[in-house]
Amino acid sequence: MANILTPLSLWGNFDCSLDTNSETISAETSEGVKIEKVNFYGRDTGNGRVRIAAVFACDAYIPATETVIIFPDSTETFDYKLLKMFVKQGYSALMVDYRGIWKDCDFYTQYPKNIEYANTALCGRYKDYVDESADKTCWYEWVAIGLYAKKFVIEKTGEYNIAVVGIRDGGEIAWKLGVAADLSCIVPVCAAGWKAYAGVRKYASEEPKMDDERYRFIAGIDSQAYAPSVKCPVMMLCSTNDNRFDYDRAYDTFSRINPQFIDKSAISYSVICNETIDGKSISGMFMFLDRNLKSRQVFIPKPAVITVEADEEQNLIAKAIFDVHGIVESCKVYLAEDCADSSIREWKECSEKRNVSDSEREFYLDIYEKTATIFVLGCVTYSNGFTVWSKTCVKKISGKFRNMHNKGRLIYSNNCGVAGFVMANPKSSALGGVFIDDESVLPKTVEKSKGIKGVFSPCGISTFRFTSPCYAPFAGSVLSIDVYCDTTEKIGLSLLDLITGEVYNYSPEIIGGVWQSIVCESALFKNAVGVPLEAYTQNLKFTVSGEAPFAVNNLSWL
Repeated sequence: MANILTPLSLWGNFDCSLDTNSETISAETSEGVKIEKVNFYGRDTGNGRVRIAAVFACDAYIPATETVIIFPDSTETFDYKLLKMFVKQGYSALMVDYRGIWKDCDFYTQYPKNIEYANTALCGRYKDYVDESADKTCWYEWVAIGLYAKKFVIEKTGEYNIAVVGIRDGGEIAWKLGVAADLSCIVPVCAAGWKAYAGVRKYASEEPKMDDERYRFIAGIDSQAYAPSVKCPVMMLCSTNDNRFDYDRAYDTFSRINPQFIDKSAISYSVICNETIDGKSISGMFMFLDRNLKSRQVFIPKPAVITVEADEEQNLIAKAIFDVHGIVESCKVYLAEDCADSSIREWKECSEKRNVSDSEREFYLDIYEKTATIFVLGCVTYSNGFTVWSKTCVKKISGKFRNMHNKGRLIYSNNCGVAGFVMANPKSSALGGVFIDDESVLPKTVEKSKGIKGVFSPCGISTFRFTSPCYAPFAGSVLSIDVYCDTTEKIGLSLLDLITGEVYNYSPEIIGGVWQSIVCESALFKNAVGVPLEAYTQNLKFTVSGEAPFAVNNLSWL
């Protein structure tokens, strides 16, 4: 059997003693930010050294000595807008390319021939499997780049105050650097390990098949194995609806963090951003970086605790209990029903029942009468602006409660505000493909003709409500939607079959300046080869998009 390497045995004796031999390729100043393209060298593979490509950004006049190393996702490279965001917040930033050779790209990290599998485009089984040992994977090479990136930063700035922010696969690298390097803190974004469990949802009944290869992968690569050994505080940023990241497992990794640092760590969720991170979480990230890189006094409360029970009137309620050592500014509780797949779970904000005390509030859990399982998530924002979240409370439901409701034909009305909708294409507006720093792109209600309001986002709007038993289509249903467009344009309606991945589109023309009701039989939606949707089902994601500003009011089954 091949050698099983653990985080400590894999990185305990890594040699980072070679000179970086750094070189500045170009430098320019934009919007008060100095941007340098640099090359420096990484480890010697026995067939030459890794030549690392990176971009260093800092204030053009007063460069910060505190530095954030940014690892993008494994298919991405430099994002200059993201670099500027960190510089504008008072940091220097180094973004590292580790994906390697890429079509139409002339500035990239170059790997020697004997480890060409470290190129994302060539990694094959070296990314998702450990056929030999963990040091024969692209992950080993990517983390090695991080160790030499840290060395370069120290040489560049003369300071050791360094954090790592990693996005998706870059976040998995951050976890590993939290063990392999001495860092001030790490921020993994939509990254929590459990890659050996890919495609197997936590609350589904199936379990992955395990063999020697899987055990090697879990022991040496999966980030949940690194959490107990991290040597610095961690802030996890998570999107609740993400095809590549099962947020249900995120808290499992968070709870494993080294006990020495768990009280200095935090976890944050974004519930309506559809695979991206919202402004509140971004703000929390910078407060966390300020605390750990700049030694600022930032209070990080303990996570909230959510419990579910029946009140004295037999209403189903959630109790939110939070840290008494801070002043609470607001508290929210979110509810989802009967959906094991976290990526398509439809969340709704719950109404508050009462403020019990300075450390406890109660919320109504208004559920569908046939709901079998509920998921409840809470957050608390403190007076300093920092928001902490709870572990998801998962509860099997039995019996009857006063605040249960029947199934109805109305899916959405403007009385719901933006509840039920997320951004359809958030990555088009996201820095680094994940950070939504402009709240104007979030779903919002807009007032149109006759004072009637509807929901809109320039990124389009999507809903997972069809997947919920409460809003699922009736047999033989047709879909009715009230739409408004500022000018006469075709609007894009689409249905994604969440099982097959097939997309069905319909593009009716909307007359500008007036509200219109559109009745859509399923056959109006056709896939790429013109095959119509046979019938509406519970496995559909519905999206509305348009070139002109639009608004959606009523959405219902007829």
